[in-house]
Amino acid sequence: MNSTARRFLVVVRAGTKSLHPQWLGPAGLERNWDLLLSAYGENTDALVHGDLPTLVDRGTKWDSMARLFRSQPDLLERYEYVMLADDDLLMKGEDINRLFELSAAQGLSLSQFALSRDSWITYPALMHCPGYRLRYTNHIDCMAPCIASGYLKTLLPFIEKYSCGWGADHTWALMMDDPAYRSAVVDEMTMVHTRKFATGSLHRTFAALGADPHEEVRTVLGLFENFPGSNINYAALLPDGRRVGSTHVQLRNAVHLMCSAPWTHTPYKVFRKGIGMLVQVFTRAGHLPEKLRYIDTAAPRAAEVPSAGIGDAPPTGMAGLST
Repeated sequence: MNSTARRFLVVVRAGTKSLHPQWLGPAGLERNWDLLLSAYGENTDALVHGDLPTLVDRGTKWDSMARLFRSQPDLLERYEYVMLADDDLLMKGEDINRLFELSAAQGLSLSQFALSRDSWITYPALMHCPGYRLRYTNHIDCMAPCIASGYLKTLLPFIEKYSCGWGADHTWALMMDDPAYRSAVVDEMTMVHTRKFATGSLHRTFAALGADPHEEVRTVLGLFENFPGSNINYAALLPDGRRVGSTHVQLRNAVHLMCSAPWTHTPYKVFRKGIGMLVQVFTRAGHLPEKLRYIDTAAPRAAEVPSAGIGDAPPTGMAGLST
């Protein structure tokens, strides 16, 4: 496929151990997406396989993404959706094709692959749940969000202000005027998060820049009067395209998490989220997400983050999110 005809873009924050070559699939695989490498390491000459010129930016993932799209705004005009991916993910090229096509067909503003059971999983609500094409959710993780380009434009001011990404990603699915059925975790395909928590170079970058991601979480979540306080999968699409509601998805998801927990890297966390989802069957029945409302005028306003057409047990220190 001619790169200029591709509708979608994957930007990977790539170091020398990046897994992105495996995303390209077998020779001859026809892709509907271009790959752009945003290099953060020292040996950038070793990075290959990008379709666009490699960029070098040694900041955090999210301030580098903000600089990229501010300097090349044409990318958000050229491509319909953009995936902003970490480099420690195992994904298949044909699955990335399908994620983009499904996101566009369903009119999603945000989406991501479900995480396989053998992944290192921060948010168990985003772990693969069999029997669904996708689950509608109020939270998408920052490791590989697929974002509609028009909506990414509206999020850029917020991403620039809160560049660690650990707090801001809890708001992305809830910043639009009508967020219901606009954000989903896709179960039809999965990805594997291969890197153990807090073992990558990102934490060293935070320290070098004087950034405190835990404080960012507290700051961001404190901006809003109606932050939901938990990750909620409130509806789903079955493989035949039928939509089911909160009771169906929360009950099935809860049972799956509790049964799968012993085979995961973090069994207690996964089991606890399963219990939390079981409680949600009764406490969040019929839940639909609503747009976040700022508490006071000191917070970034809608003019800064315009509208467009959450939490599991967080990593240690992320106060403000519950199962």
